[in-house]
Amino acid sequence: MPPVEAWEKVFMGGSDAEAFFASTHGGLSCTECHDGDETASDMTAAHAGLIPRPSEGGAACVTCHADEVANLKTSLHGTLRGERVLLARRYGVDDFEDLPASVREGYGADCASCHTSCGDCHVSRPPTVGGGLVNSHLFAPPDMTNNCTACHGSRLGEEYKGEREGYAADVHFVPGAKRCTDCHGATELHGDGTEYDHRLEVASMPACEDCHGGTANANTYHSVHWGELQCQVCHSQDYKSCNSCHAGEGLGEPSYLTFKIGRNPVPDIRPYEYVTLRHVPVSPSTFADWGAATLANFDTEPTWKYSAPHNIQRWTDRTEVGEGESCGASCHNSPDGVEGVFLRQADLDAMSAEEKAANIDLIVPNGSPTQWD
Repeated sequence: MPPVEAWEKVFMGGSDAEAFFASTHGGLSCTECHDGDETASDMTAAHAGLIPRPSEGGAACVTCHADEVANLKTSLHGTLRGERVLLARRYGVDDFEDLPASVREGYGADCASCHTSCGDCHVSRPPTVGGGLVNSHLFAPPDMTNNCTACHGSRLGEEYKGEREGYAADVHFVPGAKRCTDCHGATELHGDGTEYDHRLEVASMPACEDCHGGTANANTYHSVHWGELQCQVCHSQDYKSCNSCHAGEGLGEPSYLTFKIGRNPVPDIRPYEYVTLRHVPVSPSTFADWGAATLANFDTEPTWKYSAPHNIQRWTDRTEVGEGESCGASCHNSPDGVEGVFLRQADLDAMSAEEKAANIDLIVPNGSPTQWD
């Protein structure tokens, strides 16, 4: 019987461990990824120089997965560039690197930890939610619960799985079968080598029309609204918005469910005229703890952002109407005030002066859409 190597003496039991040792990665010694001393029998000596997260930066993965590692370094998952771009714009500088050092350091401490490494998606839970191996040490496609919604759970995960009382799961959610990666593929998640400024610019991002393009004339409402309305305008349920977040302190107010339709804030990226909007928790003083007492160009970016809720239903408050009625009964005739589904002047009047200026181009006129120019 051949001698047992020191690294093979580490206990990994159960069927998941057996699957790991039978896999491609199981044929590697621990030190090929984690370093340390595989010849030592003492734990302290064996762990000297240990790298707990060897996929951070892709160093342990690049030998076999060079393209994925290279792309991840410029992807939104790897860089969080979308946030960095918005922060720079609101501060009034051209690039993140032009921000004062205190702001960049504050961002690094409070926000940048949410970037992901290869291992955070393929072998363990992200450290921001406690870490821990998912299935022993087995490498696998991202697990929807332990990886995807571990980071994206408070909004997307709850919406998609129907975890909010009184609301149904997304029609695409099939427990144990339908996964996030069925729509969000490897090229989108790993990146394609392009450093995008906005998540909606990603070329491989899925769209409803990818699967449902043949329904453009399936009924009168599709024929009238196709291409003008984002699909979620008719087919989403209420979704989460937030107010008042401060770096280092978290949310100052609880989140709330809302539903708002307004003008498209990113018409150069998405073709629709009217879309669902979600309020994000930023204010001129959000980053005061970083030395940014106020954001000089705060009003250059809206606080009601383009949203694609993952809570789709065929029948919603806008598509399900009484016998003999049209969608005008539930959507077109929505009240003009803040209780209505449209983002209107009444919503702006409830905001600060800075938010009014930031969102003025997104509101729609009072009255029925049939009366708008």
